[in-house]
Amino acid sequence: MENKTRLTYITSGTFPTSKASSIQVMQMCAAFAEAGAMVKLIARQTATDVDVFAYYGVAPTFTFTTQSWWNIPRAADVFQARSVFAERGSNWVCYTRGRDLTAPMFALMRGARAMIEVHGLPATARERWMLQQFSKHPRAHIISISQPLSDHYEREYGIKTFLAPDAVDIARFTPQLTKEEARQQLGVGQVGNLPYIGVGQISNLPIIVYVGGLYEGRGLEILFKAVASLPVQVLIVGGRNDDDVKMWRDRAAAAGAMNVTFAGYQPPTRVPLYLFSADVLVMPYNSRILTGSGEDITKWTSPLKLYEYLAAGRPIVASDVIPMRSVLTHEDNALLTQPDNADSLRAAIQRLIDEKGLGADLAASARKMAEANTWAARAKKILELASA
Repeated sequence: MENKTRLTYITSGTFPTSKASSIQVMQMCAAFAEAGAMVKLIARQTATDVDVFAYYGVAPTFTFTTQSWWNIPRAADVFQARSVFAERGSNWVCYTRGRDLTAPMFALMRGARAMIEVHGLPATARERWMLQQFSKHPRAHIISISQPLSDHYEREYGIKTFLAPDAVDIARFTPQLTKEEARQQLGVGQVGNLPYIGVGQISNLPIIVYVGGLYEGRGLEILFKAVASLPVQVLIVGGRNDDDVKMWRDRAAAAGAMNVTFAGYQPPTRVPLYLFSADVLVMPYNSRILTGSGEDITKWTSPLKLYEYLAAGRPIVASDVIPMRSVLTHEDNALLTQPDNADSLRAAIQRLIDEKGLGADLAASARKMAEANTWAARAKKILELASA
């Protein structure tokens, strides 16, 4: 027990939430614990009494605790400082992600080791300065989720980072359900030519599934144009709220895509069912990819859902943009299409519907790649870095 790394993950986020970042945090905490660390997650306190372990589908192998949030100036900094000073001793690792930079800086001052996981560029000159000062400390490490992001930090800021792309919990996708089993559990059927979510017969039409954010830049309007004339059913899983879903449902209708159904946001434990239900999984990102807040992450994002797509073992069609190209290879584990091009997307979907053998080969290759990129393997490498 004494040889175990003691790691405290501090985040100013709340749980549960529909944000993909919360899924990544929970998966990494579970993975750190699986890799042998004693893990505590400290998050912002909320009024909910939801069992976060059950909600995210992770084993309760780590401690989840919360700190109150004070409505004062620089509340996030105060929250992080209080979380650090709640930890005793210096023999521990402080881990944060994104813009939670205060906690690791205070942890270093207290003699602890500290790690920051960056998913984008610093938003302000203050953040850039903090990251530059942090990177110079011998007990500090910065983790990057993509090679282009690592390159940018070193070239523009003189900051060296440790590359660790996102990954997947392969156990959530094992055993692999057949399409029919997944559809029966979801109740995906049809009335005439219109798909619906509810108990009913399994449709004979191919089902095309998209799981992810309903944001600009995710290629949804291109998808609507591509499938409007195809004899398929399209299932869209995602959306922060009902207003999000309604807006995109209206856009689908305006594009004449009456074969599109929106399932809304689904908790992480349900996502594998939707992915397993697909004949084809699509990630039709535009040439310019945005977050929900409008930040351009085209060059350095590492889409969390992409690794879940791989784990589902279904044929994938994705746009040929930098984030996809670093993981997917055309006609090896996916078909890559020209971004912003409905004709290219339509042709790739039709090809996989027609060429079942090709789809099976792509799916098998995708699954193998997922098995080689797990959260557990990622956590082990990061813990080795922390103890070096």
